[in-house]
Amino acid sequence: MKMLAIEMVQSQKYGAILDFVISGRSLLKEIERREYDYVPRLGSEMIPTDVETREVLLLEKADDLPNGRAALYICPCGDYDCGIISASITREDKHIIWSDISYENEADDELIPLDRLGPYRFEEKQYRQAIMGEHNRD
Repeated sequence: MKMLAIEMVQSQKYGAILDFVISGRSLLKEIERREYDYVPRLGSEMIPTDVETREVLLLEKADDLPNGRAALYICPCGDYDCGIISASITREDKHIIWSDISYENEADDELIPLDRLGPYRFEEKQYRQAIMGEHNRD
């Protein structure tokens, strides 16, 4: 079982930024290591967290992409057409699961899987607390 936290991390390009930290490991740092230039959908000064983002991550609202996936990392401009890092987010019993973490863009229907990322299984109560935590802002 993995633990999710929303914590301030140091981005190579954008400085201090809030990120998804999974069991002590920054997902942004892994994304940057793979040379993708995206910011977490949850917590950048450029893209503040909104109610819709939280609802999608908590499975209270339908996924925000036509293919049924949820954007985790987006272009700093906020435009999904530039490409995104997305995941399939599902609920199974009392767990939330992020699987099939991939790069995608509007030009191609193809998902490019990010090897060795996920799937991640979170205890639902802890996951909810992380998403609704003090770092989130409207």
